[in-house]
Amino acid sequence: MSRPGINAYCERFADCGAWRVAAADSSQSVVPQRQFVDAGVRRCVLDTVGLAPRQAVALWQENIGLLYDVRLRNAGDERFHFHADAFHFGEIVLTSYGCIAQSFDRSRARIGRDGLDHITVQVCLRGSHGRRDGASNEKASSGDLIVADLAQAQSTGTSDFDSLNLTMPRRLLAPFLKAPDEHNMRVISGNAPLAALLRGHLVGLYGAAPAMSHQDAEAVIGPTLELAAAAVNSAVAEENAASVHLALTGEIRRHIDAHIRSRHLTAEAIAAMFGISMRKLYYLFEPHGGLSRYIQEERLRRCRAELADPGRRHESIAEIAGRYGFGHRKSFVRAFRRSFDMTPREMRAHAAQGRSQSLGHGENRTMWHWIRELR
Repeated sequence: MSRPGINAYCERFADCGAWRVAAADSSQSVVPQRQFVDAGVRRCVLDTVGLAPRQAVALWQENIGLLYDVRLRNAGDERFHFHADAFHFGEIVLTSYGCIAQSFDRSRARIGRDGLDHITVQVCLRGSHGRRDGASNEKASSGDLIVADLAQAQSTGTSDFDSLNLTMPRRLLAPFLKAPDEHNMRVISGNAPLAALLRGHLVGLYGAAPAMSHQDAEAVIGPTLELAAAAVNSAVAEENAASVHLALTGEIRRHIDAHIRSRHLTAEAIAAMFGISMRKLYYLFEPHGGLSRYIQEERLRRCRAELADPGRRHESIAEIAGRYGFGHRKSFVRAFRRSFDMTPREMRAHAAQGRSQSLGHGENRTMWHWIRELR
């Protein structure tokens, strides 16, 4: 597939032309995967130039398949080629990749299997990306941002496209976000000032990363997280909740998170703690399906994480469930299946299978392995 490289699109969106990434010498022999480990930021490059289309498709599906189920829009497309480049900053990963039109799916079963709890902010550099069942104005086009919550189901489609992607663990980004669980598949206009600022920052970070030291990488994580949160927060519609309500809800959510195992985590106790009425408390959590449902979903999410934790394999499912207030086995299994489309026992087995698949790659670990291993 003949098209400009990722750098051409990055240069288009850069605020200045001060940086350039050296293009690979096309006369060199092709190495599908190259990893660069030195005193700076870890880097991984995957490129299918020189591979037959069928081999290129297999390599793509093997790698992106660690996160998504993918299907090409036109199976057997002889143009198929992809180039992917990633930098690992320690706690966040910045990737760029380009590919032809296809669909991406992330089912509840896959979510239960891999237990990923990350958020990706994607900059669409060329083409479009959005919900397959969405309207045209729900798709990100050139310059726009789209948010993907890897803990929530997704069903998206792209045209031929190029993108720049910032992936962050929820635990790092969520404290800065308004309504942190409400952004999956949110499209943010590239014309929004904070979106443009984040886009320029990520383009600059991608260009500067090859020359950065470990100290540089650590120093840039905090500002990058805060800027990403500012861009995402700017898209929160005021009609969804007044900013004061969002701030209060955030405080209550953090309180719930800190006391999620407590049997005294009741509506009465929470309302008293924050000096608000029960009616006000229920109103604040209406967008989350109600307070009781929100607490139950958070407890189920913790149970899922512990069931997938190899360090807790010695604990029974009943022990883990009991820690979060689920005293009745059948009720717990029913609630778990409703949330994750599988039983706790099946989830534990799937998680073990996923771990075994991610082990043993050694030198062949890719950028998508890096993302899976973020915590």
